[in-house]
Amino acid sequence: MHKSKSLSILFIVAVFFSASAFAKIGDLYIDGDIANKNNNDGYLLTADDFNKLKKSHIKTTTSWTEPGHVVDFEGVKFKDLLTLVGAHGKTLRMRALNDYWVDIPFSDVEQYDILLANKMDGNPLKVRDFGPYFVIYPLDEFYDKLNSPTYQARHIWQVDSITVIDK
Repeated sequence: MHKSKSLSILFIVAVFFSASAFAKIGDLYIDGDIANKNNNDGYLLTADDFNKLKKSHIKTTTSWTEPGHVVDFEGVKFKDLLTLVGAHGKTLRMRALNDYWVDIPFSDVEQYDILLANKMDGNPLKVRDFGPYFVIYPLDEFYDKLNSPTYQARHIWQVDSITVIDK
């Protein structure tokens, strides 16, 4: 009984001291099948670190923004993020602050050059408006291919972690 109680306490302590437990809103934790790690079994990218990375833009309309308004999303291309962490998987499991998750195949990164946006029309994304990070596809450019429930579901917002999966 005593050993079981000690293990339970140890588990609880480990959970509280995990990287994601100390992450702040705006920090991005990437783990899974990655070669470059800076925080236990993953890579913790602070909001400041993210802002220092090379920025790119996708200008597009979405189902979640003002109808007909072309929005200028700014952020980091997934290709650059995956290179930074040395990702070697086939799938990206994107998780949101509310524990919603969706899998995005690596082929989308190559085919559509998707973006992890942290700004919309020059303004930082806040949690109440899709932040801290929002997965953006170039919908207008590939409308015939991307206008489907499958791709709409991959536009996950409030992203706070990514797990690289080898399947």
